[in-house]
Amino acid sequence: MDNPYKNRHILYLNHHKKDSSKMNDFADYNYKIVSSYFRNNSIFYFYEFIISNGLKKTECYIEELIKKNKISIIFYSPNGTNYELSIEFFKRMRDVLNVKAVLWVLDDELIFDTLTKYYAQAFNAVVTCDYYATFAYQKLGIPAFYYFSNYSKEDFYPISLDKDIDVSFIGDCTKNDRVEYIKYLKKNDISVETYGEGSENGFVAKEDMSKIFSRSKINLNFTKVNLISTNTWFLEDNNLTNIIRQNKGRPMELALTNSFCLSEYSSSLDITFEIGKDLDVFYNKEDLLLKVRAYLENETLRLDMANNAYKKAVTLYEVDIFMPKLLDKLCETIFSYNYPQRSSMIYKDNIFRIKHIQQLTIMMFYQLSKLKTMSAFETSFHLIQYGFIVFLISFFKGVKIVLSLSFLKLKRIKKDI
Repeated sequence: MDNPYKNRHILYLNHHKKDSSKMNDFADYNYKIVSSYFRNNSIFYFYEFIISNGLKKTECYIEELIKKNKISIIFYSPNGTNYELSIEFFKRMRDVLNVKAVLWVLDDELIFDTLTKYYAQAFNAVVTCDYYATFAYQKLGIPAFYYFSNYSKEDFYPISLDKDIDVSFIGDCTKNDRVEYIKYLKKNDISVETYGEGSENGFVAKEDMSKIFSRSKINLNFTKVNLISTNTWFLEDNNLTNIIRQNKGRPMELALTNSFCLSEYSSSLDITFEIGKDLDVFYNKEDLLLKVRAYLENETLRLDMANNAYKKAVTLYEVDIFMPKLLDKLCETIFSYNYPQRSSMIYKDNIFRIKHIQQLTIMMFYQLSKLKTMSAFETSFHLIQYGFIVFLISFFKGVKIVLSLSFLKLKRIKKDI
């Protein structure tokens, strides 16, 4: 059946383009997948434009893009600090320009309570990687869709190689307690190869990951999120984030390569794969060690489970199968009237207001560091939009973050010297 929405014009708003030689950019890849569904599409990286031109000119520029290119759907994919474009701006796009607005969130386990539940008020629908967040959005009267697979068989596929790696992990080894778990395995005479930031073998590009997966008897997946730090200041008033388990994309990548996955427990993992049949989970260091030893001794079971996951991935979850179905449902919803009437009010509490002004404060100093004085001057006027008390609290929090980040940057420079 032909895609009835293929002629729609879409605009995808992303924070900034990343250096693909240093990190795998999931937001940009997501745009690539979404845009293949539509015939007319474009992407706009808003953050650097804001730094150079200011908030008002950026919002005007986006409005011009919408009118000029006859945009009918905006996709907005924020990270945890993206308070720059206002909720009211997106509401205006939706209500005045009659553009369908879709909030596409990759890290909702982290930022639902601090950012996305507020922004969602201005959107026609939300697509989220957090299974449980879909129900929270629906409680707010906002249509929400669970999204867990933009993984392609073109990028992840089985390779016939000798399994000469006992245990491997690809990912950010600086997060949470991952190194602690890996050291525990090594201390108990388990051979482990690590790849990614802070690892023994360093960064691995996407095109090389299938080889490592295919060479590994056991591929580890960790689900705890990063501990709150200066780089995640937006979570500082949400300390429960420290114990959240996040459903990662790694099990899906491994499934597409017909490789065995042993994952740290996550409560929504069994929504996509059957634990004990398609993959297995561990709950703590001791459990991890026991299961690593058991699966290293049982090749037949490992291969059978990997094959079960592979069959499920290539028939249900591979991007060419999963994404059109998701976008069909999404478009049918946003172009119909089959969702609850919502309040015209935008609700914000002090948690949101403080973080909003805190990010604008950080951005203002960044503009000044880039000698964008007019843009910084404009940003300064937005700092008092919620009153003097919120401004004082937020401004000093923002200055503290700026000083901390500057100190960390100086330490890195001295280390390199």
